[in-house]
Amino acid sequence: MAKYEKWLGASLGWMLTGTPIGGLLGFLAGSLVQPGEKDKSATAVKGVSEFEVNLMVLASHLIKVDGSIPNREVEFTKTFLNAHFDTQFVAERERIFQHCLQKEYDLNAACGQIRMYSAQGTRVQVVRFLIDLAQSDGEMTERENYFIFRIAGYLNINDVGYRKLRSEHIIQPVTVYEILGVTREMSFGEIRTTYRKLVLKYHPDRNKDASESEKKKLAQKFQQVQEAYEKIKAEREG
Repeated sequence: MAKYEKWLGASLGWMLTGTPIGGLLGFLAGSLVQPGEKDKSATAVKGVSEFEVNLMVLASHLIKVDGSIPNREVEFTKTFLNAHFDTQFVAERERIFQHCLQKEYDLNAACGQIRMYSAQGTRVQVVRFLIDLAQSDGEMTERENYFIFRIAGYLNINDVGYRKLRSEHIIQPVTVYEILGVTREMSFGEIRTTYRKLVLKYHPDRNKDASESEKKKLAQKFQQVQEAYEKIKAEREG
């Protein structure tokens, strides 16, 4: 994650210079406290800059763009934010992020702040982050791709620039051996043992308590494991 090493500096610059243009941070702070507790709003988002808030707004929109809230993408975002920004404010950041996942905010306003108060290099990193987020569950859907393309445009990154960034993140095809987590050098008996363990891990009967979105992903993984094993079996027997 070295390519994101300068994000904290960008975030602190916003927080110290205090240059709000849309009141988004203050609005979120007021929304996070209960009626009659508005005096607490000033500390509800203590330590979290507008840069981080706008990043969470973009991430939450992307996570929801396909009509669900994939747990992998949520966890990727939380892990990423806590790894790149001040760890003293994990709880505050969590509250804001969960709030953003339940609400809809103006993307133009969020991008406008980032565009106005961030250097081009930082805006490029924002797009890289969104691409990484979209691919954190193993694929980027067409809706996710179009959403990030729009955001890139809002951040003054043209289509050529976006295509270049996207090409840097193309996921290489996974071999049938990689799907099973085995190598070509292993005996077929060892591969079969690994396969049986994966079948038990991903079998629908073992995951009845999972959410519907997780069940769908587990079913896809179960099918991939079966298909990979059959291909290896045919290769070895042939």
